[in-house]
Amino acid sequence: MGAGRCGLLLLCALLLGPLTAFAQYPLEFDARVGPAITLGDFSDKANTGAFLSGTVFANVGPPVSLGLEVGGNLGHSKGSLDTSIFQLTPVARIEAPLAAGRGKAYLLFGAGYYRTDYDLGSGDQTHNDFGVNVGAGFLTHLSRRVTLGFDVRYHYLLEKGVNPEYFVPGILLTFTP
Repeated sequence: MGAGRCGLLLLCALLLGPLTAFAQYPLEFDARVGPAITLGDFSDKANTGAFLSGTVFANVGPPVSLGLEVGGNLGHSKGSLDTSIFQLTPVARIEAPLAAGRGKAYLLFGAGYYRTDYDLGSGDQTHNDFGVNVGAGFLTHLSRRVTLGFDVRYHYLLEKGVNPEYFVPGILLTFTP
């Protein structure tokens, strides 16, 4: 097994390991969708694509929830270049209740693994990088266990050459078992 694969397996273990400790806390699952709007130099290489993600959060005590997000961007293309991005990032969410208990507003911070695949038509390039994301949003109750929300996030990848960055306004649906 190559050093890259060993490193990736170690990173996954480090990211997934803490989730077992969260079993004692209430969990929340969310699904997010929105456009991934390219910014800076990245917009020269790729157009807006679709962003999809899923996150599991453990409410470790108000006002903090910790989680792990798995997601990615699809459909970035420009000319003969097709780009996709996969992310696996631990996230922290700082929450504040909305008036009359109708939901919550939050700030979100994440950092972790981003894999960028460039399909150049004549060959592929893959970059495994560290990236960060920050955002803000709100969730409003549809029922006791389901909320609907909206947030905006900024993602920045530390990649050699071009540092992909993109902005994602997203709609999310959460479920609390």
